[in-house]
Amino acid sequence: MKGAIFDVDGTILNSMGAWFEATDKFFREHDIYMSPDEINVFKEMPLEESIPKIRADNNLDMSVEDIFAWFLKYVGLEYELRIPAKAGVCEYIKRLHKNGVKIALATSGYKDMCEKAFRRLNIWDYISACAFSSEVGVNKSNPDVYLLAASRIGVKPEDCVVFEDIVAGLAGAKKGGFKTVAVADDSNSSQRVEMREIADRFIDDFTELL
Repeated sequence: MKGAIFDVDGTILNSMGAWFEATDKFFREHDIYMSPDEINVFKEMPLEESIPKIRADNNLDMSVEDIFAWFLKYVGLEYELRIPAKAGVCEYIKRLHKNGVKIALATSGYKDMCEKAFRRLNIWDYISACAFSSEVGVNKSNPDVYLLAASRIGVKPEDCVVFEDIVAGLAGAKKGGFKTVAVADDSNSSQRVEMREIADRFIDDFTELL
């Protein structure tokens, strides 16, 4: 492994709960209901993709920009002050860096929020590059964001490992020629059989790799 590409939410950060809490609050305030199957579809989308659809489907009297700002404001403070890292991941990132492995992020999240959380956790300086789904214009079922991350650290896909917590991301990375490690999270408990089938390895947490 010459390069390691990490998803952020649910992989490095134990942050999915903060997003679910924000979504639940927003839905309750606007009388929106979704079935569990619909929620599973939306949770793998970036906000840029999910918000316009939620707004249209529910005839919300808010602009896409206002909804987007509401979510970033509500969740942003959690990243800056409280959201913890997953078990063992900070130590694992530091070990990779010490061993000369280039580290990149490939995320549907947002740089400002990632940087604030990672500086608080003292791992920001180990990240060599970032790639965001918003830059490539497609979701993680496509390999584009992982390929962008690999290019930014100058490592070929076949020499990189992608760490992900969602089925779509694991499948997208495999399409791009990457090895993959599936990371357990409370949010993916119903998908772990499929994750094990897709990924090259499945871990409950990063202490298994230390």
